[in-house]
Amino acid sequence: MRTALIVDSINLSKRNEDGVLSRNKRYIVFPEGSTLSIAICMTAQVLGPANIFTEGLNWGISYELPNDSSEFREYFFPKKVMQRRHRRDLYQKMELIMNSMGYDGRACIFKALCETSRRLMSNGNGIIEELLKIVFKFPLQRLLHSEPEEHRLYHWASRMGRDSNQECEDMFPGCSFSLIDMALGGYSNIEDDGYPPGNT
Repeated sequence: MRTALIVDSINLSKRNEDGVLSRNKRYIVFPEGSTLSIAICMTAQVLGPANIFTEGLNWGISYELPNDSSEFREYFFPKKVMQRRHRRDLYQKMELIMNSMGYDGRACIFKALCETSRRLMSNGNGIIEELLKIVFKFPLQRLLHSEPEEHRLYHWASRMGRDSNQECEDMFPGCSFSLIDMALGGYSNIEDDGYPPGNT
């Protein structure tokens, strides 16, 4: 056993001298049933003369972690295709949550993709903006013919934010609020009279 280790060490040293070594990409495989949970919590004062009451709104997303590394093999799917697939799965879960609350989830995701392409493409001003770019920056490389229709729709919404001069809220009027503004605290500013800005 010791002799084999010595021989392997000599061979490894010789290979290091010959050139740069490389190894295959490694993947993390989680135990079966592992999930990543993300919770978005927002509180605001209740409208009215009294400032002692608040209303809370919580959204939770549970994302199943991969337990089979074979689906990440690049010779099956290019990297950008896998990135679009993962984002599509996340967007669909978010759409279901917003639909259950009475909003148009698809329109709100389109609006978030549009606003991200327009507002968050430069270096972020903090960790929240960087996280938003990771989630809502849809890969705009050329789509493959085999990719599903959802990829083309999300791709289109993201391109509209970059290429169109029209405001995102005008292009997607079906969504009455902005996920980007909500995440950045745009709806948490309450004026002294107990009413949101612009609603006095």
